Amino acid sequence: MKTESKSEVLRVAFPYDKPVSFYEPTKIHLAPEYIFLENTFSQLVEMSPRDPKIVGGVASSFSWDGDELHLQIRDSLKTVSGIPITAEDVVFSLKRLLVLSGNTHGNFKDLVCSDTDLTSVEQNCAGIQSRGNTVILKAGKRKTFLLPMLSAIDFAIIPKGSVDPKILQIINYKDTSGPYYVFSDDEKGHATLKLNPNHYKYSKDLPATIELIPSDRNVPNSSLMAFTEGKVDFITTIDIAKPEEVIEFSRTQTDSSLHMTMNIRSFIITFTQRGMNELTKAERFAMGKKMQLLFREAFKDTPGYEKSNQFFPSMSDGALKSSELSALEQPSQSLSPAITKSLKMTVVRIGSKDKYQEIFGKEFPNLEISEGESLPAFLNYKNKKDMPHLFISGPDTGFLEDISLISYTLSAGYFGMTTEERESWLAKYMAISSREERILLLREKHKEALISGGLIPLMVSPYVALARKPWKIELSQYFANNPLWLIKQ
Repeated sequence: MKTESKSEVLRVAFPYDKPVSFYEPTKIHLAPEYIFLENTFSQLVEMSPRDPKIVGGVASSFSWDGDELHLQIRDSLKTVSGIPITAEDVVFSLKRLLVLSGNTHGNFKDLVCSDTDLTSVEQNCAGIQSRGNTVILKAGKRKTFLLPMLSAIDFAIIPKGSVDPKILQIINYKDTSGPYYVFSDDEKGHATLKLNPNHYKYSKDLPATIELIPSDRNVPNSSLMAFTEGKVDFITTIDIAKPEEVIEFSRTQTDSSLHMTMNIRSFIITFTQRGMNELTKAERFAMGKKMQLLFREAFKDTPGYEKSNQFFPSMSDGALKSSELSALEQPSQSLSPAITKSLKMTVVRIGSKDKYQEIFGKEFPNLEISEGESLPAFLNYKNKKDMPHLFISGPDTGFLEDISLISYTLSAGYFGMTTEERESWLAKYMAISSREERILLLREKHKEALISGGLIPLMVSPYVALARKPWKIELSQYFANNPLWLIKQ
């Protein structure tokens, strides 16, 4: 048996301590979930890391025939056990997504199966068919969104035999469709992934083995300590260490290489439904603007951080013009009511509550700050009083019109609205065939969120990653994800 050399193993500091069975493509709420899944499963199509265009994935090629998208499934794709992945698995995976209805990265049902509520993968959906090893998706007049949507890992192709046929739960993480499969799992976050030689991304310069080593969230900079001690070789873009800490740390590591995306991470304060109901617009603006000043003062000399007055990056499709932003700033200047109410704020995976207590505590002594593992919109609160009034987070916002990110932004509650309002707005958005008209609608919704005082932009920064040489990082500057097959020797 071939002994694996140390140079073939990539040890990754991973910010989750979940068992492998936790990861489910239909329930992606935060980046670590996305990253695990994008390495163990593959989609029909993918977004190229070098330029924002769609390329083949499980489908070797794709083409439009009127309103039908024809996807030719690779004949040679197999799991590590040699099980072929076919059009049947693709149809099963897409129907499974509709049955489980947990998708947060695009309203797939409205595109291909709007007239049918699937309750079983055995039911027929006219918009999802196969012919031989070709999958045919019928998108009607709204085909603009379909390919970009399918590039999200929510649309992972899962071999039918790896799923419990009754409850549709994934029960086999060895026979996957991705470049890597799960070799071992201690159910405490430490998992070993192995490269599948039957996958189309297979190459000898990729890590043969990936070890996911959970970072201790209770120990500040535990991942950086592990890197120093030679226990890990790669720190992801969504590490528990903050971007500025990784940048500073990289300067002390002569045997490392640093990766930085464009400024697509937006640090923002968002008021929840509870905050919108219990605080007036004037109070939200007064509180938000004061917190904005305090945050910017605290991070003014921090590498990579820049001021931002909107949710989307300034050069992106959803961004507002400077004249629009100036007009938005004017009404808030005279709003300065004192905030004496007892309020709750959650810090969602962008540092410790102690740091934010230091920044905001003196000005807001009645603000109770806690750390959250998930965004409030994705939690089911038994008691309304358990919900925070506001939260602070650092989401990936992207540059181009991305239906997956847009629908996630709505689902995550960043633009406010009830569940019904979000679904109605997204359906209206996806029904517009003109890209220019859609962008205008997106900007209008963006503007509404800012005008309401429900969304307070703070700053923007890049995502950063760090690798120990001789590993070389070839990740994209446009996206925050971490396809580990782009870490090469």
